Amino acid sequence: ETRGLGRRRLITGSVLLVAGSAVAALPGLAAGPILLLGAGVVLALVGVVLVAPSVLRPLVSLVGAASGRTVPGQLAREAALRAPRRTSATVMALAFGLALLSFVSIVGGSVKAATGEQYREVIAADVVIESAGQEMLGGVHAAVYDEVRDVPAVGAATRLKYGHWKDGKTTSALTGLDPERITDVAQIRMVDGDIAALSSGGVIIAERVATERGLAVGDELPMTFARLGETVLPIVGIILNTYRDLFTEDMDASIFVLAADGTSPAELTTALETALEDHPTVQVRDQAAVIAGRTQTVDQIFGLVTVLLAFAMVIAVLGITNTLALSIVERTREVGVLRAVGMSRRSTALMVQAEAVIVSVVAVVTGLLLGVAASAAAIGALSTIAPLAWEVPVAQLGVLAAVVAVAGLLAGIAPAARAAKLPVLEAIAHA
Repeated sequence: ETRGLGRRRLITGSVLLVAGSAVAALPGLAAGPILLLGAGVVLALVGVVLVAPSVLRPLVSLVGAASGRTVPGQLAREAALRAPRRTSATVMALAFGLALLSFVSIVGGSVKAATGEQYREVIAADVVIESAGQEMLGGVHAAVYDEVRDVPAVGAATRLKYGHWKDGKTTSALTGLDPERITDVAQIRMVDGDIAALSSGGVIIAERVATERGLAVGDELPMTFARLGETVLPIVGIILNTYRDLFTEDMDASIFVLAADGTSPAELTTALETALEDHPTVQVRDQAAVIAGRTQTVDQIFGLVTVLLAFAMVIAVLGITNTLALSIVERTREVGVLRAVGMSRRSTALMVQAEAVIVSVVAVVTGLLLGVAASAAAIGALSTIAPLAWEVPVAQLGVLAAVVAVAGLLAGIAPAARAAKLPVLEAIAHA
């Protein structure tokens, strides 16, 4: 690689990296946070790839120096620095894999934490009763609610109903609730209006919907239902009686239950399970179990992504093996000379292993930096849509880093063994 080409790569890559980072840090523009984030990340990654050969050189030198002043360690550092583009390609393949894993870990953990925190802030219920196996989608027979209220351990209970309505071609969800009891088990944050106004019949809309459609309390909202057809409801809220007028089914989606004074959530759960034994399709769960159920989908999605990324990491680790093997082929004569002047087989193997460690450590550092930076940008963009806090699982990232470092060390075993077994005279005679 010529000096001029390297300078052009560095300048171009730096411009793309800065531009991409700037775009990813501007989630509030009209183009949309996710669109901006994607465009910014792509630009930044291209920039990282271009600047990697130049930027990684001092990092490789630093890590190599930290590996010790032994002859094998110094030779390993020089070997890694000798072909910067090849070394950077190997490092970046492993670094990108770790970056994606750390990104998934941080974003997934942040989403789960935010989901649980929001649920705890809004829902004060100790126990939630829902249809077993059909979380939030199935129905609980209306008679169950009456039985729940008769349980002595119950301090307060209310129920929610879910349905859908159409506004032109758009289908939206609708929730039916009891305004007299909902405040006992949930925190309803009103931007405008009063929850008590629900008793007059009408609807409550989300702040986002009001902003997007230019609606306010007192306006009327045209809504189309399967049963009534098109109707107009005032924007105040919706109560169970209004819901019954709009929908044919009389099934509850959820029943929120608060324990009576002096009753623990565990005692309440046991009492409800006993009272509802005749309803096998109903499940009674405490708050922790409900939150776990709500985040189960997040776990499944990020778990699948993690498995796919793990396969990519295996391929990247094999790339280290291939790079070191190619390096040994190119340095066959050098290895022969080193052996001829007194380097032992053990030192030869340590030299190759040290090179693998240097590449792995540099990849770990680079990957973690990229993953943490990308996750911060992603959380910043997503927080404009839903409240999210950036949480870094340090212990989990530490385990990932250790696994990648050990995998890199193992990747160097085969090339190290091959280098140690090279016949000295044949290696020296190698063209």
